[in-house]
Formats: sequence, structure tokens, C-alpha cells
Amino acid sequence: MQLKDRAQQGLSLIKEAILNALAQNETGLTNSQIAESLDLRSDYQGGNKDYLTWSVLGLLLNAGQVRRENRKYFLI
Repeated sequence: MQLKDRAQQGLSLIKEAILNALAQNETGLTNSQIAESLDLRSDYQGGNKDYLTWSVLGLLLNAGQVRRENRKYFLI
């Protein structure tokens, strides 16, 4: 399997995990709550927290799979 294919497979698994987490929480989740629940907490030199999940949420927003209200994300 090519490196790109492996990366895309990993991205697909993260997207699926985020969608499943949102499906289990009808009241919505913040990015921080998603990162915490999936043990995907990240930071860059002590700042810029949880960009991994935030970036993937952006992809899901653009794909029309989730929506954002205030700071919470919901399944569409």
C-alpha cells in the first residue's frame, strides 16, 4: 500500500470515529470534547490545541456531513 493510501485510510478512520461520536451525542460536541473522547488531544509547542480534530471537522463541514452551531458540532 502506498503512503498516500495509508494516510487516506487513517483519515477515513478518524472521520468515521468523529461521526460516530457525534451520532452518540444529540446535544452536540465541541472540538475539545471530541478530541478528548477519542484521545486525539494535540498541541503545538504548548499552544494551538486540538488542530487534528479541528481540521478533520473542517473537512466534514465542507462535505456537508456535520454542521456547527456556536461552538458545538452536530450530525446533519
